[in-house]
This record gives sequence, C-alpha cells and structure tokens, in this order.
Amino acid sequence: MQVLKADNLTKIYGSKRGRSYEALHHFHLTVNKGEFIGIMGPSGSGKTTLLNLLSTIDVPSSGKIIINEKNLTSFSQQKLAKFRRKEMGFIFQDYNLLETLTIGENILLPLTLNKMKVKEMEKRLVTVSKQLGIDTIIHKRIMEVSGGQMQRAAIARAIIHDPTIIFADEPTGNLDSKASLQVMESLRQLQQENQATTVMVTHDPFAASFCGRVIFIKDGRLFNEIHRGDNRQSFFQDILNVQSLLGGNTNDLQTIRF
Repeated sequence: MQVLKADNLTKIYGSKRGRSYEALHHFHLTVNKGEFIGIMGPSGSGKTTLLNLLSTIDVPSSGKIIINEKNLTSFSQQKLAKFRRKEMGFIFQDYNLLETLTIGENILLPLTLNKMKVKEMEKRLVTVSKQLGIDTIIHKRIMEVSGGQMQRAAIARAIIHDPTIIFADEPTGNLDSKASLQVMESLRQLQQENQATTVMVTHDPFAASFCGRVIFIKDGRLFNEIHRGDNRQSFFQDILNVQSLLGGNTNDLQTIRF
C-alpha cells in the first residue's frame, strides 16, 4: 500500500541579489507502508530540502505531495497543521525534548495535544517505553539521561500517536557509536514489528545500512537508488561505493563502524 507520493517536486529559493537557486528539480518518490527509506547525498545536494517538503515543513515551488491519498499541497495552513499533528512523527538530530518535562511527559506530548484520555495515554506510554527500553527512565528529567536515551525518547514521542509516517533528520548525528547502534536498532525493530513507515535523512552510511532502501541525491536530482538484501554489512559496502561515485566532502561521512 502506497503511503506517500512526491510528484514532480521542485523547490526554488530566491536571493537578495535577485538570483534564484533550484534546490530540488522535478523529483519523484513513492514510499509504501512499512518501508524504511534513507536519503543521502553530499552537503547542498537537496536531501534536507526534500525531507522538509515531504514533511510539509516547507512548501514546494511546484509539484504535489500525497500522503494517505490526500494532496497536502492543496491544504490550508490550519488543516495542514492538524494533519501533521495526527499523521506524522518527527525525530530530530538535537532531540527537541523540553527540559521542563520528564521523559514520560515529553513522550506523551502528541497525545496531550490530541486531547486523548489519561488512561489511554498511560497505557500507550507503558507500551512504547518498554518497546524502546526506556521504561525505567520515564520519570527522569532530560539532564539525568544519556544522549541515546534522549533520542529513544524522541522516537517514542514520534510513534506514540501511531502516525502514518515518521520523518527522521540525522537521528544519530549527535550520538556516539554505541548509542547510534541502539537508536538504529530501535528504528529497524519498529519497522519490522509495527510496520512503521520511516523516511530518514542521514550522511552516516552506518545508519543508512539499517534501511531497506537508500536513495542518493546530487544537485537536487535523483542520482541512484539501492536496495538492501539479507546482509547489512554488504549493503553498508554498497552505500560506501555509491558515495564514492557521488563525490562530495569527506566530512560528510562519519567514522565507519561495525
């Protein structure tokens, strides 16, 4: 079942000097239910622009974004905000957790905004916190837990309202290798057990190797697309091979680890 379709997406940014810059050029993408997709490319390739458009954080210059057979590019801002709150989950590099709340209260935010009954909220919190291995820290504050635990709390917050699709922006960017492994295994587990549909931007080939499909962007256009087989290490090598063809700054690659 198709969850997301990006049809002929183009994004053009203007400049103070009157010149325009095309960040994304007539881009097409389809995502099926339960897919875990990685988006990669050199700095300035358009991968973050694509994620921002798909997640409706930004508006395309032309083209359509369809999620659950609804054309989001025709929505009003108010209707779009409601759709985003109910149908989308977001995971950011810097966690975006509120320091004034406990881990559990942070996770419950989407349900609080949707005015869900307290008993149902508590039931869901127990389920997702156990699933992600953070049930023992839900009463702690942000400064009392590790970066990996914060990111898993962010994942719990992203899935607790059972969204149609999850968007992740460099979810391992601030984590060490051990925490990165835990976070990526959590995302992979959600995909396998919950049929969670996830679109993730990353520059880290290690993180991307957990995806089922990775698309590579260069200069705002699709450069290549590869699919994972049974062997993650082999897929990791395939990702490195495409990146070497792509070129770009070596700083775009994090330390290789297995």
